[in-house]
Amino acid sequence: AKDALVKIKDMSCGLVDTFAYYEKAELEEGFKKTMAFQPRVIKQNRGSAGEGIWLCWLEGKDYCANFGDATLEDDDKIKLMEMNDNHVEFHTVKEFIIFCTDGPTAEGAGTWASSFPGKYLEGGKAQGGQLVDQRFLPRIAEGEVRMLMVGDVMQMIIHKKPEGGGLSAVGGNSDYTYFKPGCAEYAELESKFVNHDIPMVMKQLDLENDPLPILWTGDFIPRDGDVPGTTDYVVGEFNCSCVGISKFQAVCGGEKTLADVPDADYYESIKLTDLMGTTAVRMLLQKKQGPRYNTLLPAPADPKFKTAVIEFVIPGAKNGGSDKGPDGHRVDSIPIANGLIKAGASCDLIRYEFDKHEEFTATVESYDALLVRINPGQLSQGTTPGTQARFDDLMNALLAKGKLVWSSPGVQQQMGAKDALVK
Repeated sequence: AKDALVKIKDMSCGLVDTFAYYEKAELEEGFKKTMAFQPRVIKQNRGSAGEGIWLCWLEGKDYCANFGDATLEDDDKIKLMEMNDNHVEFHTVKEFIIFCTDGPTAEGAGTWASSFPGKYLEGGKAQGGQLVDQRFLPRIAEGEVRMLMVGDVMQMIIHKKPEGGGLSAVGGNSDYTYFKPGCAEYAELESKFVNHDIPMVMKQLDLENDPLPILWTGDFIPRDGDVPGTTDYVVGEFNCSCVGISKFQAVCGGEKTLADVPDADYYESIKLTDLMGTTAVRMLLQKKQGPRYNTLLPAPADPKFKTAVIEFVIPGAKNGGSDKGPDGHRVDSIPIANGLIKAGASCDLIRYEFDKHEEFTATVESYDALLVRINPGQLSQGTTPGTQARFDDLMNALLAKGKLVWSSPGVQQQMGAKDALVK
């Protein structure tokens, strides 16, 4: 749905001044304010070839200096361009609002050249009736950059440039240039989108537990970056409902079938469909294996036991020790803790600080069990004399109180020692 653009508006790939309208009153109030400030793009939720996507400019009147300084009147004039064919119309604000809500034949709508019927809010939000209002980005004339995705895999990057100096890169109105993943031209955008934006977008849309579409696109529009001379890209839309495979779909609508697709187009296109197959099977295997968690899971609402993983950071050592990652944790600590959490216990990650021994003692008293993940000898590096002994005494005291400690000082010193082989 187009209002996904509202949900990502505060992300780096979004536009902060993005609004969604579901009722006529919302459209009238919001559009009159945004249009008074700057050129806008009004996008209907339905359609896939640019119909109902209008570029809007104020006619015969200056824009206000700041957003909210002014509101348009019903009889203010606007210039409109529909993106499906780049045709231009001139209307009053009132006529445009009536067209959007009630259609071109409604009283007061004026005369329309558009071949589509408006009524973009019909059915209400539940049935997809909505309009999205975004700032117009003039660098759309340079073209859109489409990231063609198969699940989480980038299959191709497509630059779509409007033909003949137009502003629409949809349907047959554009020249296409194809780039492979990893290309120098879009390497930064690709890395940011795949490695950062996609997980963030799914979270913003409350879709963290849903699979990514098997075939989908993210369409990006260039804009001037905050640093002079740089370019940023923002999402113009996501396509994920029924993305067509163009060289196959080129024969649809008549008597031709798949057998009529030229060999060159066929073999080029099955690279995509084969990738869809292997990605789908990989996703199924991952689903069968269960989800992957790279961060600590939340504790159960009613945990069976209270446990903790105990770690230690060597003062002055990179990452806190050669057994740690850049977050200061052992890389295996989070999976171990999550294993306990999935089994019904709570599990915290606690760092032992040698100069705060008493505070640590008070903290661990409340736990049923501790998993000590401190390599032998680490408590003697960069610490005060006797640190290892104080820590071991505390663990033994907890054992004496009926708590579990894995591995206990005795186990480490006797079972872990090489002379255990003699015994």
